[in-house]
Amino acid sequence: MQDITAPDGGFVPVAFLHTLGTWLVPELIRTFRTERPQVRFDLRQHGDEGLIDDLLGGAVDLAITGAGPDLPQLESRRLFLEPLRLVVPPDHRLAGRRSARLKEVENEQFIVLKSGFSLRAVTEELCAEIGFTPRIGFEGEEVETLRGLVSAGLGVALLPEPRGGASTAGPSIRVRDVRASREIGLAWVRDRSLPPASALFREHVLQVSRKIHVSGA
Repeated sequence: MQDITAPDGGFVPVAFLHTLGTWLVPELIRTFRTERPQVRFDLRQHGDEGLIDDLLGGAVDLAITGAGPDLPQLESRRLFLEPLRLVVPPDHRLAGRRSARLKEVENEQFIVLKSGFSLRAVTEELCAEIGFTPRIGFEGEEVETLRGLVSAGLGVALLPEPRGGASTAGPSIRVRDVRASREIGLAWVRDRSLPPASALFREHVLQVSRKIHVSGA
């Protein structure tokens, strides 16, 4: 109750995708706390399904997700589009290229996140747009694990560019025959009133997102 009623304080429980913890989430919190330094945060990292479970279960007030969840109980807003790159092993035939067509790796083994992650769905949708079904070799739950598998020569992957000190293993190549990007959004429970601090943080995220420009999207 003290957190909820404190005029300059409060408590904001937020869940977010793992890959956003190295750059987006710290920056959102930093800029928010310049005006409200007493607000505390409870931070949880999940894949998309875990984010939805936390929202519906009341563990968090807000979730920074991939594509907006298609559930009537939830409301969401797109924040921006994040570009995806084709990541290949260091000795791959495309490793020296700055750009390539996704079609050029249609016969190769793909390393992807498990079903239920929006990045997995985006990968399958982009391959289908080109006209093929990716041959899945390995599935994981962490993007950095996928990078390691690619670097070990076990396949190729479509991944966001590493940021904020994340691993840079494996050449990262711009895809030129399809718009390779994923949606990043903010979601909350439609009919649940947010505590004041969470409501203010939601408005902050929506406002700051209008100024975010992710090159290559």
